[in-house]
Amino acid sequence: MAPANRREQRKRDTSERIAATAMRLFQEQGFDSVSVSAIAAEAGVTVPTFYAHFASKENVLISLPTREELAAVLARLPAELPLAERVRGAIRLWLRHFDTNMRQAVLDRWRIIAATPSLRVKAAEFERATAGLVLDALRHGPDEGTSRTQAQVAVPALMAAYTQILLRWAEEDGARELDVVASEVLDELRRAL
Repeated sequence: MAPANRREQRKRDTSERIAATAMRLFQEQGFDSVSVSAIAAEAGVTVPTFYAHFASKENVLISLPTREELAAVLARLPAELPLAERVRGAIRLWLRHFDTNMRQAVLDRWRIIAATPSLRVKAAEFERATAGLVLDALRHGPDEGTSRTQAQVAVPALMAAYTQILLRWAEEDGARELDVVASEVLDELRRAL
């Protein structure tokens, strides 16, 4: 293995160790009771090393999708679909990409988020930031039937629905299939609007 590859692998291993340690501590002690220094000490790294991998302890649980990830999901849907249908489709595709192994990790993270008021607020901040990324991605392939104002209202509403899907699923302890919860929430949003 080349030195650059070894460095990248060590970086991934360290990041995974920090995340696994943080998750264990959050589950055992509660998110608000766990400090970054406790995570770092338990993971065998320094606090600066923690911050080299994660911007905050919230970022262990919640992260923004990249522009490339969003563009790839949106590209899988017909550009001629109305904007709201395209974003609904993108949400469904995004949720379906969680394989069986990922679903448990996602459920574990969202259980913690659902149980922690400060994380619910942080999830709403990430939802708004994601809406901005989606609006930027859609700007490159405009839907001629949707005004800018309609897009600025519809996309944040759909991102809020995405958050509600995951919160509801976590609050139900994953008892129902994620796709069933998604259909229910997205149908409720469609009826409300």
